[in-house]
Amino acid sequence: MMRRLWIIVLALALLPAAARAQDQQWQERTTTYMAVLYPAGSEVEAERYAAFVDRIYDEVTGELVYKPAPPLTLRIYPTMELYQRINPLARTNEGVVAHAHTGRREISIALPQTSGLSEEEIRNNVRHELTHIIAAELSDGQLSVMWQEGIAQSMEQSAPQLEIKVSLLQQAVDSGALASWRQLDAPGVMYGNPALGYPQSWSMVSFLLQRDGMPAFIQFMQATRTSGGYRTALQQSYGVSADDLEREWRAQLDGWLAGGWRVQPGLGIDPASIQAALDSGRYPEALTAAEAALLAAPDPALETLRDLAAQGVEADAALLATRTALGEGDYAEAASQSAAARRLYASLERADVLALIDEYDSRVRDGQQAYALLGLARADMGSLRLSAARSSLEDAALIFARLGDQRGRAAAEDILDTLNRRIRIAAAVLLALVVLGLAWNIDRRRAARRRALPF
Repeated sequence: MMRRLWIIVLALALLPAAARAQDQQWQERTTTYMAVLYPAGSEVEAERYAAFVDRIYDEVTGELVYKPAPPLTLRIYPTMELYQRINPLARTNEGVVAHAHTGRREISIALPQTSGLSEEEIRNNVRHELTHIIAAELSDGQLSVMWQEGIAQSMEQSAPQLEIKVSLLQQAVDSGALASWRQLDAPGVMYGNPALGYPQSWSMVSFLLQRDGMPAFIQFMQATRTSGGYRTALQQSYGVSADDLEREWRAQLDGWLAGGWRVQPGLGIDPASIQAALDSGRYPEALTAAEAALLAAPDPALETLRDLAAQGVEADAALLATRTALGEGDYAEAASQSAAARRLYASLERADVLALIDEYDSRVRDGQQAYALLGLARADMGSLRLSAARSSLEDAALIFARLGDQRGRAAAEDILDTLNRRIRIAAAVLLALVVLGLAWNIDRRRAARRRALPF
């Protein structure tokens, strides 16, 4: 009851902020299952998410054997100021990247927080938040936070962030800081100590999935609707008490931390499963499975799949480097990385990603054009073609603003400030010359008049 009251109070507190956020003008890009909402200027990112959200929907709903009725909403926030209006937790927790509003069946993404993330980590954000929506519907909103976060993380694919969580959990084990399941389920504990809460809850759900598979966990989520608490629901679904399950979890935790966490319950190491991961663009997962299979027995077919998966991992890294370079305004590096990504994805026949690379290349050309305009403006200033220089600078600033390139825009504005100073100085000099000319002319006329007067 206290948890429900806390959630209600929090929701009421967020209503005014959410209402202000909805005042923003949103454009819509629809897919089969999603309505991608975004403000003007975020068209490229909207297309990027639209290219893969349906595949994520099919993947996650297939695992959880439940399809929330489409369309769901994925809303993109290009600035932290706008995102923080509807998620004040992001003001105090720098790690918040996205969240799900389960009542509205809406996923919200803070774009600035995705800078530097790999393609798989960006997809994981959508997997994670979509899982929250499905888990809420399966449990009628009764699944507690630790189980919600645990199953959401378990639906993510292998990525560097997961290894960080494993390291954090190992530190908690080594220092004796693990929480009991009862302690972790207390209101505020999960989000009050996310460095412990997130990895521990993930390990708990991973244990249950490896123990009895997804069907049993789905049954557990559904049982929470009427059980009155997770402990009763666990007893009903697994046939043993929550205390027994907790002891089993703790007994296997060292092995899980040593590498057992890499074993995905739904992933086989047969060629068909690895090929399915490749077809879904889950290259790190496919690479891990192929390497594990080759340890068991050499197989030329598996070697081919491993090489394709490694190529996909390299392609994802090049695409990440492209996006990072664009964010830093390094258009030469972005062009180089984009070319590498294009070559690799073309070999993998990923037409969906090639369309995104086309958008990135367009941004590269725009950025290069803007810097060319800066160079032209400097040359015009040196030749005192100040009006032409101003026109070039204004065009460059508009391009940088459209690209979200703050460094380029600042450079254009600095040169424009210099130009304005020169114009003001030139105007002042010109005015002084005009005044001196007028004074000299008046003085000359007076002298001439005196000479013309009769003695």
